[in-house]
Amino acid sequence: MALNLTGHAEIDQQHELLDSAVARLATFCSEAKNNPAATCDGCNEFKRMHCDSSLASIANELAAFLAGHSAYEEKMMELLPNTPICQEHVKAHKSAHEGIAKQLKKFSTHIVDESPRDVSAQMTRTVGDWLGDHCRLFDTRLVHLGKFDETKVDFDAELVTMLDKYVFPNRPTKLKSSLSTRAELQGKKLEVRGRFESLSPAQRQVFWLVVAGKSNREIGDTLKVSVNTIKTHRAAIFQRMDVKSALELVKKADVLR
Repeated sequence: MALNLTGHAEIDQQHELLDSAVARLATFCSEAKNNPAATCDGCNEFKRMHCDSSLASIANELAAFLAGHSAYEEKMMELLPNTPICQEHVKAHKSAHEGIAKQLKKFSTHIVDESPRDVSAQMTRTVGDWLGDHCRLFDTRLVHLGKFDETKVDFDAELVTMLDKYVFPNRPTKLKSSLSTRAELQGKKLEVRGRFESLSPAQRQVFWLVVAGKSNREIGDTLKVSVNTIKTHRAAIFQRMDVKSALELVKKADVLR
């Protein structure tokens, strides 16, 4: 899907990440890779459960991306002046964020009841269309509103400290950093990526569900395993990722993104 560029480096990078997550919805089914015409009816229970859990993992990862994207932009909106046109935009923009979050949550409840391929197609279409429309109607306009002569909000300069500290603490921004800082960030990213790669496929699924804020019971219900199994995976993930809390794990997830 071709995305409209807003001209804001960080937002455009987030759009690329979101777009790639949407694209993964079309490739989660191993059967479809060999036979595009394959249907879920032809799969056994084991394969169906695997697809259910894979789709749930992607959906939760996408929801986490969208939550971070919304938080980032809503911090930007706080800097807009208190004028009717800007506040109207803020209200509509936040409503759009809330709308897609509700839709994703609704889709996640359908995964176990409907064909994974059908749910995936619906999600791809809905989220893909939303992302394209949202970029054109809201994100591009948000950047434009900050450039009004009478308001002049320099988002990149004013947001870098606040947003990188509280929303995306380890993601590079448009502002240039020193060679030593870039090397340090790259080294940290490689370390976290190495730790993540050491997780088993099952642990990676649990990883993204924990990052999405799911409880052990909710994760167990999604993956159709016991709570004790989730606790075991969670403990192993915390140890391998070198964290002591879910909040620390979310920060490590930001590095991966």
